[in-house]
Amino acid sequence: MPVGTAREAYDDLAPDYDLLTADYPYERWLAALAALARSHGLEGRDVLDVACGTGKSFLPLLERGWRVVGCDISSAMLGVAAAKAPGVRLVQADMRSLGRLGDFDLVTCLDDALNYVLQPRELEAALAGIRRNLRPRGIAIWDLNTLAMYRAAFARDRTTDRDGVFLAWRGETASSLEPGGPARATVDVFAPAGDGLWQRRSSVHRQRHWPRVIVTAAAARAGLRILAVHGQHPGAVLESALDELTHSKAVYLACRDDRPSGEEVMPVSIGSI
Repeated sequence: MPVGTAREAYDDLAPDYDLLTADYPYERWLAALAALARSHGLEGRDVLDVACGTGKSFLPLLERGWRVVGCDISSAMLGVAAAKAPGVRLVQADMRSLGRLGDFDLVTCLDDALNYVLQPRELEAALAGIRRNLRPRGIAIWDLNTLAMYRAAFARDRTTDRDGVFLAWRGETASSLEPGGPARATVDVFAPAGDGLWQRRSSVHRQRHWPRVIVTAAAARAGLRILAVHGQHPGAVLESALDELTHSKAVYLACRDDRPSGEEVMPVSIGSI
C-alpha cells in the first residue's frame, strides 16, 4: 500500500463524507453490533474506534454512555469528528502500526477500513494493533466488503445530489473480481464555490477483497481468535451466516487468544484460494 494513499483519499473526502454516507443507519448498526458483542460475553463500556473517520461510527455509542477513544489516519476526518465530539480523545494513527492507546472492552474497525490494507502482512499488523488494545475479556469487531459488494457497487457508477452538492461515484472494478483481488473507485464532489462557480474535489479509493480464510489466518497470527462471522445486507441487516455472493459486508467478532501457543499458523497465499 503506497504510503499516504488512504490518508490522502480521506483528507480529500472529509468535507463531504457525511453527505456521502447520509443514508446509512449508524445508530441501528452500532446498537446491533454492541448487542452481538454482549452476546459473546462483552462487559464494560470502554471502546476504541479504529479508523473512526468523522465520528459517525462512535457517536451512537457515545450517546449511549460509552467511554470512547478514536483514531484515524486522516487528520481532516479527525477534525470533523472533533467538532462533533469535543470531549473525545482522538489520535492520528496508522492502523498498520497502531500502538497501545489503552485497555478497551470493545475495539471496532468499521466502514470497510481494513479493505484499504492491501498486503497480507499489513492486514496481520493491523489486527495485531487491535489485539494490542483489547482487554483479556474484550471483544473486537470489524467489517470487510464482500465479493458481492465489489462486483456490484465498486463496478458501477452512481450519482447523488444532496444539499446543493453533487457527488459522483465511479466504480472502476471488474464485475468478475476474483477472491483476494484489488478494487478501486473514485469519488468526485462538485460543490458551489460562489459567483456561479463550482469546485471539484476527487478522491481515489484503492481496496482489496479479503477472503475469510486469509482473515482467519491473519487474525490467528495476530493473537486473535475469531468467534463469529456474520453476513450483512445494506441497511445494517445482520444474518448469522456469511454468503460472499449475497451479503454486502462480512462482520467479524474476535477475542484475544491467550491460550498456550500450539501449532504455528502458516501464512495463506491469496493465489491459493
